[in-house]
Amino acid sequence: MGNHPPDMEHRGTPYAGFMRTDKELVKLAQARDAGAFEELVRRYARLVWATVSGMIRDRSWTEDIVQETFLNAWKSLSQLEKPAAFRPWTLSIARRLVFRHTQMQGRSFDLPKPTPEELSNLDQETTRDHVQAAIQRLPERYRLPVTLRFLNEMDYAGISQELELSNGALRGLLNRGVKMLKLELEPFWKKNR
Repeated sequence: MGNHPPDMEHRGTPYAGFMRTDKELVKLAQARDAGAFEELVRRYARLVWATVSGMIRDRSWTEDIVQETFLNAWKSLSQLEKPAAFRPWTLSIARRLVFRHTQMQGRSFDLPKPTPEELSNLDQETTRDHVQAAIQRLPERYRLPVTLRFLNEMDYAGISQELELSNGALRGLLNRGVKMLKLELEPFWKKNR
């Protein structure tokens, strides 16, 4: 029946009463098992999306980079020496792609703060853009949980699993991230309320 008893929880694909680990899926994918790689994509697509969209604001550009991230991962999978490190390896591919694309296209993911003139015509889109820019300026350790929780509307259990954090650690990061956002956005709210 496998290495794990059926009542134990494991991340991954149900198989013979248990869930496959990342390490197992990567080894299968390295042997060119497309189904195993598809499971890895399903498992980490939201996290890669949150990472990329936390760096840039263009939805179609984010979609392209997420897709290219997994395409590059598939092509380079044989080079991954530690199969259990798939998650951080994939996120590093995504970050490198964002940096490379911003340099090649002359685009920027470190958006400047809006000027007072830009804020004078406040509307819902402007507010959303300002909040997203503030989220992008958060350090990554706070940006990812905040993005997953408030922009992707993931629940705490899902975020904890995605980021491999305990519930307490996640709540601490979210709490500090939200406090940082409040401080960043306080002048914006005061000026526009």
